[in-house]
Amino acid sequence: MQKISINPEILQPLFEAAANAADKGQSQFFTPLAFGRQCATALPARLRPAIVDLNCGAGHLLHASALAGGQTTLLLGADIDPSPRGGPQLTELTKLTQLTPLNRIACDITVLYPLLAELGFRADLHVLNPPYQLQFYRDRLAPLAESELPAVRQAFAGHEAGIPKDTLDSTLAMLLIALDLCSVYGEGLVIANNNTIERLLCYPNSPHAAVLKHCWARLIVPGNPMTGLDHANWGRPGVSASGRSGSDRLPYETGVLYFARDHTTGPREVRYASEAEFLAADLKPLRLYRQGAELRSHLARPDTRDLWLAAKDQVAERNGRKPKVPWNLWLNPAGQICTDLSLFEKHSRKVKKQAVAQLFALNGQSPMELVLQRASRDNLLDVAERAGWRVQPELLAAVHQCIREYHAQRAPLYPLPEMQRLGYLDEESTVECKLDLAVPDGPVIFHVGRRYSLRTQTVPVERKVSRPNSFTGETEELVYTGQELAFFVDDNPTLGELGSEYCFMDAKLRDDEKTTVQSARRGKMNKNINKHAIDFSLQDLCAHFIIPDVPDVATTQPAAYDQHLTQLAELEQLTA
Repeated sequence: MQKISINPEILQPLFEAAANAADKGQSQFFTPLAFGRQCATALPARLRPAIVDLNCGAGHLLHASALAGGQTTLLLGADIDPSPRGGPQLTELTKLTQLTPLNRIACDITVLYPLLAELGFRADLHVLNPPYQLQFYRDRLAPLAESELPAVRQAFAGHEAGIPKDTLDSTLAMLLIALDLCSVYGEGLVIANNNTIERLLCYPNSPHAAVLKHCWARLIVPGNPMTGLDHANWGRPGVSASGRSGSDRLPYETGVLYFARDHTTGPREVRYASEAEFLAADLKPLRLYRQGAELRSHLARPDTRDLWLAAKDQVAERNGRKPKVPWNLWLNPAGQICTDLSLFEKHSRKVKKQAVAQLFALNGQSPMELVLQRASRDNLLDVAERAGWRVQPELLAAVHQCIREYHAQRAPLYPLPEMQRLGYLDEESTVECKLDLAVPDGPVIFHVGRRYSLRTQTVPVERKVSRPNSFTGETEELVYTGQELAFFVDDNPTLGELGSEYCFMDAKLRDDEKTTVQSARRGKMNKNINKHAIDFSLQDLCAHFIIPDVPDVATTQPAAYDQHLTQLAELEQLTA
């Protein structure tokens, strides 16, 4: 395939991925099966449960790397081109595909890699023949800056002279991505222009040399088996073109770089005189150069396939396919809340377990049940409106209708005085101070004009009483237990930041020596706080803070209120 050709289907995503796509095109070349098989002989000889190629084209290198007899169970491939032409050896490739099917994702690697990183995808074996000299945009590969491997992070931070600083060479990018996605025992190979490998990794001043330590062998083969050419308009520095046809055409060399996550001692270089010598060579002894832990059957990654399918589902949805799970939160015909996650969301490391637990805690409940109490209502609104889930619009409408009905039904029949309005204070998140309030014999802790965080909670109360026994007449000690409503006001005027909470409850509970109230304060414990669980009375709360008005039924339901007044007047006339 000519380097400047681009499949019209991928024109836009290719231009979005690479800065020089207009000049280089797809840079897609198919790996001859014989060359791929020979390269793969240096990989584990008996254990290749899953093989990944993130620029697989039609799958030549993947099928060439699979063990004979179908012993390789998974071939996972991705490529930006949804319909590669197949190149040479198409008939043989079709037969191999029937033997070991290729699970393929049609997606640009700069889009797919962040998804795989988000899933925590890891694979035990990678084979790569990446596009040549494309300049991928760095911001699309941002997870490399947070790789678990320090060498990957360091190499990603390097910059090659002569290309825009916001781009990264495609060969290097694929090597870094494969290392980042390697399991602990993972390894692989990358086929590339040897000149590119040397320029980026092997010279003392190479900008990305940090990652070379994870490479354990570097094979150099004259010519380009992918094109059949042995000359090009580029070359390895220091190699003369004399004696070659065309003074501007330099010898091309193919490099095969073997890498492993756990290998950290650098590569052994082996040079071949010709492609024929390479194809005839025994590469198995090369594994003696590979250091570090190697894969064993019981150590193979069990989740490689599941995470690959999760990424595949997510790509399909981004490309317009209707999601299998249209909503994370919806209402069934019986009026109950249902919850679910897509395959990608179930595995995503960005979806916090606490958020998932919050979501699934709503399953099977009705909206009205959840809006009756402030805490469960706030939790429902957090999940439905602020957590970023996909929520059915009908569910949101039902929730807000239930909230309106709840407030209409709980409205008092007439305007209430301050003390009675405390019963409705649990609907407020903050309260405004109208008169300075100090701790006894201490400093002012609540200042006039400021708003403070407020929460309500029922707390356990235990009361001891002495009374005569009904049968014996003897005095006996009884203990009554129950729950009482407490108001907690935080002394930090910076809303959202926790300071010291002060408890407001009935003065009788505080002053009764036989009554014990369990403390439920949050945050820092101020030294000036009373040793008792109750700091101030409800009268103090009313005297020092503005207790909001509570709309009565005449305000919340004016039509129903007028209708009932009319009916009441009619009843009074009848009874008179």
